[in-house]
Amino acid sequence: MKKFLIFLLIPLFSFSQEQLTEDMIIDHINEFFNALNIKNYNKELLSQKVTDDFIIYEMGDKFTLNEFTDFIESAGFLGWESTEWFLSDFTITIDNNSAHASYLNIGVFIYPNPHAPEILLKENKQWLESIFVVREGEDLKIKFLQSDEIYSKVSVFKKSS
Repeated sequence: MKKFLIFLLIPLFSFSQEQLTEDMIIDHINEFFNALNIKNYNKELLSQKVTDDFIIYEMGDKFTLNEFTDFIESAGFLGWESTEWFLSDFTITIDNNSAHASYLNIGVFIYPNPHAPEILLKENKQWLESIFVVREGEDLKIKFLQSDEIYSKVSVFKKSS
């Protein structure tokens, strides 16, 4: 009889996890970009936001998280003045333990001109992005992110005096 009661209770435990919501997914994606922001850049926090087998398709290339952070660091990212992302127009599909989202990502970056470091450039970019988020235990993790650039404009932001 005891085994029978345990068998009946198993479904209750499997439904005890909090249901995923659109707000939870959006918050998690924003937390990922916040950890990527130069003001808060944190490789350890980024690794907590993604699965161990995370893949990102960016600039026509496939990267693991380590490859991606190595790339942005070697490209001088840490010397930039400012990185900001504004995410909008979300379309989200949620299953029990996963979600897919697509959205518009508008990035604004301020960085030294590589040919004249005393001049700061402002780059406005837009991407259409697609992301797959899964639940691992009680945590949300990004498993896949694909980014397609749809707009880019660079202008002089500030010349040194």
